[in-house]
Amino acid sequence: MRYDTEIACTSYLTLHEQKRRIKSFLIEYFGAAHFFLVETGFSITAVQEETAFFEWINAGKPDRTTKELFHFKWMEQQKRSGHFLLKCSFYNRLEDNGRQKQFEKIVLQMKAHMEHPASTLRITQKEKIIDVRQFHHRADGKIGYGLYPYAEDEKGHWRENLGVGLWIYREDFHLLYEGIKEVYPRKEKDFENFDDTGMNFIRKSEWKVILNHWSKLAISNPSSAEFIDYVSRWVIATLEQVDEIAIEGNL
Repeated sequence: MRYDTEIACTSYLTLHEQKRRIKSFLIEYFGAAHFFLVETGFSITAVQEETAFFEWINAGKPDRTTKELFHFKWMEQQKRSGHFLLKCSFYNRLEDNGRQKQFEKIVLQMKAHMEHPASTLRITQKEKIIDVRQFHHRADGKIGYGLYPYAEDEKGHWRENLGVGLWIYREDFHLLYEGIKEVYPRKEKDFENFDDTGMNFIRKSEWKVILNHWSKLAISNPSSAEFIDYVSRWVIATLEQVDEIAIEGNL
C-alpha cells in the first residue's frame, strides 16, 4: 500500500532545521543504528534495510516494497519564499490499507516531534581540542573541521600555546558554514574561496560578520541554538587573545 499526506511546515524554521527534526524522529522511530537513510537537497528517504531502498529505486518506485519505506519531500510553496510544504509518503508490501490507521498515527507523532528542538549538545575535551557534537554520530565518519586560535611569533611562525581549539564534524559544521560563507569570496589571491581540504585564516573583523549571521541562524534553527551559542562564545573568547582564527578541513 501507499499512504500520502502533506504537512505545512512552520515558516520560521529553515529547511535545514526541518530536515534535522525529521531525522531525529526517524532515529526515535527506528532506533539509531537500525535504518538506512538517503538525503538530497529537498528529500529524505528512510527504510529499515538498505536492500529495500535499492529495490524501491530499481523497480521504478512502486507503491509496494518488501519493507516499510518513508519518503519525505519538501516543496517550496512560493519561489524563494522559504516556506515549505512537506509531502510524506509511506510504502509497505501490503496490498490493502490495513496499515493506514497506523501511518496516520505516525504522522501525528511526527507533527508533534517537529514542534520541538531535536538534539542535545555533547562536548568532550581532549588535550588541546574540544570535540563539539550535536547531530553527528560515530557512523557518520571522521570528516570535520578544526577551529584554532592563530597568531604569529617574531619569526612569522604559528605561535604556540594560544589556547584550545574546537573540532566540529561535517554534519554539524554545515550550519555554521551558512555564516562563514558570508565573508566569501575574498579578494586575496589564492584565498578567494573557503577550502574544505586545507587551512582558512579568518580575521576578527570577518568574525563579527559571521557571528551576526549565526545569531540569526540560532533563531530559525532552535535545535541548534545551544550549539551555535557554544561555538559563538568560544569565538568571542578566543578573539580576546588573538586577531585571527584558522579553520582547517580534512575533507
